[in-house]
Amino acid sequence: MPNRTIGLAGNPNCGKTTLFNRLTGARQVTGNWPGVTVERKEGQVKGRPWTLVDLPGIYSLASYSPEEKAAASFLEDTPPDLVLNIVDATALERNLYLTLQLLEKNLPMVVAINLCDQLAKNGGSVDCKTLSRRLGVPVVPISARSGENIGKLLKAMEKVDKRANAGSSAFFTLDDGQTQRERYEMIRLLLDGAYYSGGTSADRMTERLDDILTNKYLAIPIFLLVMLFMFSAIFGPPGMAMKAAAEQGVQAVSDWLGALLNRAGASWWAREMVVDGIWAGVGGMLTFLPQMALLFLFLSLLEDSGYMARGAFIMDRLLKKAGLSGKAFIPLVMGFGCTTPAALAARTLERERERRLAVRMLPFFSCGAKLPVYILFASAFFPESRGFLVFGLYIFGVALGVLWIRLTGGAASKSQDAPFLMELPPYRLPTLRGTLRHLWDKCRGFVAKAGTVIVSLSALIWLTQHLTFSLDWTNQASISIFGTIGEWLAPLFRPLGFGSWQAAVSLLAGIVAKEAVVSSMAALYAYGNAAGLTAALQQAFTPASALSFLVFVLLYMPCVAAFATIRRELGGWRAGLAAMAGQTAAAYVAAFFVYRIALLFWPI
Repeated sequence: MPNRTIGLAGNPNCGKTTLFNRLTGARQVTGNWPGVTVERKEGQVKGRPWTLVDLPGIYSLASYSPEEKAAASFLEDTPPDLVLNIVDATALERNLYLTLQLLEKNLPMVVAINLCDQLAKNGGSVDCKTLSRRLGVPVVPISARSGENIGKLLKAMEKVDKRANAGSSAFFTLDDGQTQRERYEMIRLLLDGAYYSGGTSADRMTERLDDILTNKYLAIPIFLLVMLFMFSAIFGPPGMAMKAAAEQGVQAVSDWLGALLNRAGASWWAREMVVDGIWAGVGGMLTFLPQMALLFLFLSLLEDSGYMARGAFIMDRLLKKAGLSGKAFIPLVMGFGCTTPAALAARTLERERERRLAVRMLPFFSCGAKLPVYILFASAFFPESRGFLVFGLYIFGVALGVLWIRLTGGAASKSQDAPFLMELPPYRLPTLRGTLRHLWDKCRGFVAKAGTVIVSLSALIWLTQHLTFSLDWTNQASISIFGTIGEWLAPLFRPLGFGSWQAAVSLLAGIVAKEAVVSSMAALYAYGNAAGLTAALQQAFTPASALSFLVFVLLYMPCVAAFATIRRELGGWRAGLAAMAGQTAAAYVAAFFVYRIALLFWPI
């Protein structure tokens, strides 16, 4: 079986990503397409020495947008051995427009007609043999979600020779000078007698749902209610029960580690470093994993069902206040997961100014790494309203981000707004396999960070807690390296209500990774369990200062990985540092005012 490079091409929302994951098992590497700021994704096809290159989701090869330029350049400059063109069976006429353009490249090609099961439910049908004869290339009906006919697709890809086979049919003549109207006339001839779209019951259901969910007056309230329900589940009985079970498991591991090291005759400092340092930090993080998994689960369900795409239209009017279009909503909402891939996703925005505004706005969206901090403080100080509080933090960050971008240049681009066009996918029931895959990928990334960054950082914090700048050993944390640095920084935060050295250095550790705020506090207060850390925080903070601390964590500069990505996307150190300085200044001012207002309700 020869080594091959295969280009995967298709329209947006046709199931291209699902097919890519199905064929590669999501074993992929990412980078940039040469010359354009569009993410490049590659993966190895399972069981075969084939490299699958995922082309950007596009409607044509007209080379106007960055995505179209990337796809056209790949096909012309580094032509693949095979083009795998995936098309949507429920919208075949529109999808075949790109197919004809791909055939004009005169490259070996296989057409995969996805969602044939959905077409059959609608009462439609497609004659793949007739269509294959007319196009002159193999045409295979598949379902990327269920895996139906994937084996047949792989066999068809194996059989296609490395010689050009496009346009071999006498049914039509390809001409790159044809007008759009002429192409669609050709597509209608291709489909005549070979395709029936069926009834429109599914379309009517989608239209009826959209009449409500994207209604001018109801859309935003419904969207907010969906978000509120999500946070109520995360911080209500289901989420808190899962968190309690995780705490018991972490405490059991802590006791087991201590006993194991005692039996092994480990020195006192080794026991303390492992149990009170490393495991206290990592364990403190892992107690929040169940609730983070719930967050990832809800976001995955909203995305796979098609509702997340509606969010782009729902938020279009709000984003226009910041000089952005609704298309920016997708990368922005990805910021609720992680800022780094969200900044990369902003590359899909066509206008340079809009892309830069979106990247600058992203840190105002609470990434998943901040959630453990919210859970810890909300449970300690606001147990009766923790769901509403965290929901309010998310909304506050979004609103402040819009205001910040508007005040710093976003409104100036309002007159340059381009029409916002986006295809809405039909509503679908998420598949168990796809949902579990997304959930596993997100949780695995979270645990991997706890197993690398948090472990090393917890060990470093414990060590610097017991060493002075003269490298003398000390058990007095306040005069240690960490404590001394904290004492230098603490005065900066006293106007915000949390001027302790522990709080200061925890925020400093959060620049490495936001999860480290919790693990640092767990290590600094020397508690290996969440209950002990909660009691210590209740002694160190008041409700007013806790609320101020949460607002500062919400808004101050993101982790170094996110900062490196934002710096690159904005074009250099100067722009990146300016954005982070402005971000942190906004966090300081917002936390100051929140603290002063909170003192009216919780006086010292």
